[in-house]
Amino acid sequence: MSFSVYKETSPPDGHIYKLMQLPKELLDYIKTSRNVLEFKSPALGRNHLVLCTESNTYTVRQMNHSNTQLLVEDLLEPRIGKSLLNTFGLSELESSNNLLVVGLCSYLYELTPTQGDIEIAGLQVYDGTEALLSVKTCKKFAELVNDSPIAARSFQKRWHQLCGSTVNDQAVILAPDFVCDALYALVSVTIAEELNVFTLDAMTTRMVRENRKFTPSVVETICGKFCDPDDNRLTLNQAAIAKWFGVATLRKLRGVSTDKDLLLQWKSSLPPFFNALLNLKSLRGHYYRPLLGAILHLDRAGLSTDIHGRIKEMFLLVKKWDYDEFLPYVDEFIPATKKADSVILKYAKKKRAGKSFFVCPR
Repeated sequence: MSFSVYKETSPPDGHIYKLMQLPKELLDYIKTSRNVLEFKSPALGRNHLVLCTESNTYTVRQMNHSNTQLLVEDLLEPRIGKSLLNTFGLSELESSNNLLVVGLCSYLYELTPTQGDIEIAGLQVYDGTEALLSVKTCKKFAELVNDSPIAARSFQKRWHQLCGSTVNDQAVILAPDFVCDALYALVSVTIAEELNVFTLDAMTTRMVRENRKFTPSVVETICGKFCDPDDNRLTLNQAAIAKWFGVATLRKLRGVSTDKDLLLQWKSSLPPFFNALLNLKSLRGHYYRPLLGAILHLDRAGLSTDIHGRIKEMFLLVKKWDYDEFLPYVDEFIPATKKADSVILKYAKKKRAGKSFFVCPR
């Protein structure tokens, strides 16, 4: 079967067509749901666009083609109208195999699932003292939700993981030391009252009684970050709690420490009678080793935001990294579809010594 293809010399001004490749689950969502489907982009970021359903987030990426694709419609479509048929010198009887070009596409948009993100740059850090908050620089929580490129149902969990909370409807990030104080109180209450499980409301009442600075919003953040939900009840996530106190101990080191000394300080920072497994492996991505057997805190937030710059900075600190201690600092740059080595080996060498692997400059 052959077709004749026609194109207007001047495309319509009111709209433009784009091609988007939809994953099956998103196509099913569109077919069966009348719920939210929206494009979002961070207020401060550039060249970052996501498509959000109620619970899933997809990164939108432009994929260029070597050939131009034509989007066409049958000229018999009622909405096209008889005027175009007359323009091309056709009658309705003649137009069954005639197509009208409605769009020329040299690229399409590819959608990749992502966890989404929350734009916390510029948010004030809250240490329990409301007087330190500046109204002029505060951002309302509702504005933050609207500006963040993340699905609505994923927002709250991610927000708690970032230690996000609210003070008088303003979005804030809880200061690390304040989180330590609130977490210490949470664990102490569960131990003192022998609570294996508890509800958020009950724990809020107890902690507000303990310290008025631990507002319901603060307690919700602490429980959201350090507790596991089970229906409407919560249990402590001991691994997450131990890791937080371990990172806090690393951050407070005044100089190089040994593994043994770090473990002793880490243990002493925990609430009394809180027995959790302490393992330095859980702190990977928060320290480096300037010398053999020595350990020192290294905050990823202070490193470059591109992989080449970050690896270069890391090698200025240490010329030889244990592979497992190196990987957490760069894993955010590694696409889910690629193996870590395929990215790392573009910027560094991987060597083997016995059963261990190391990363060093090229």
